[in-house]
Amino acid sequence: MAFSSLLLFFSLATLLTAAGELSSSSSDLKNLKVSMPNIEEFVSYQAIDFRLNNSTLNTRRLKPSDIPKLADDAIVPVSLDDAVNRAFQYFAEFENKRSAPILTVTLPTVESVEPGSPADIAGVKHGDLVIYVGSNKIESIMGYYQALNEKLSSEISLKLLRGKQNTVSVVMKSLAKGPITENNSGIKFEIPAEVIYLTERDSKRMADQYRREMLPAISVDWRVDAANNLMQSAKRLNLIAKGVFDPSNPSSAKIQTKDVLNWQHKKVLEAIDSYFSQRRKIENKNAFYLTGMGDAVVGFVCSLIIFLIALALYWYQRRVAGKKS
Repeated sequence: MAFSSLLLFFSLATLLTAAGELSSSSSDLKNLKVSMPNIEEFVSYQAIDFRLNNSTLNTRRLKPSDIPKLADDAIVPVSLDDAVNRAFQYFAEFENKRSAPILTVTLPTVESVEPGSPADIAGVKHGDLVIYVGSNKIESIMGYYQALNEKLSSEISLKLLRGKQNTVSVVMKSLAKGPITENNSGIKFEIPAEVIYLTERDSKRMADQYRREMLPAISVDWRVDAANNLMQSAKRLNLIAKGVFDPSNPSSAKIQTKDVLNWQHKKVLEAIDSYFSQRRKIENKNAFYLTGMGDAVVGFVCSLIIFLIALALYWYQRRVAGKKS
């Protein structure tokens, strides 16, 4: 009887231990999540210096603390398409802010004209220098953009310097009767290689490219999270002070949208791979614990039967002994 009781106790302890291990492992599986990247990691990874206090003599490495935080009420998840569109709007604003110092001093020399555009129909040609938009004298590419946006109109007159000596006047007319902007005028200017100016059309094109080329590589379950993470990173990037990434200064931060985009996409894929790797390990552990629990149940049932038999025999012996006495 004592042996059967001890056997029952150990089998019950083994069963409870196996159940606890299985419960703990199942909880680990339930709590397992894909950790989306933080842009601070990108900053820490990059070898970046930036101008401090507008002095080229005082430089230091860009720190994660230089990336502005978002208030809790500003981190509101949105739909997949909305998140992607907003992300690239923020990226466009960031690139334009980054490039503004150089565009402000770069002459508006036409590099190419989009066929069929208002500029093409008006007669703007490669090599033309824009010197007037309406009555506004233009001395830089940024000045051209500002003049277009200052008074939106479906008809814009330009005065051009052609061949460095001939002045030509043309009129651009909107084909769709809407206002002419940098997005639809059809003019592409000659700009330095490090300068990136993104129009609204460029932003939409990049968003569509992201949907075609990058988003399909991300598992469906995490596409919305990845897009929202990208949107938040782009918004924070856009909030960095302009003086930090002024490309006209040799010691400014060398941050570009394409680098952040590629880094974020790589980190998301790595996080998802890590998730599935950890999940497989936990599931294998669960299978092992489940097998152990099955063995523990069998052992407990067997020990319980032995205990009941021993108890019955003990009771029978006590009864027989009572009758003899």
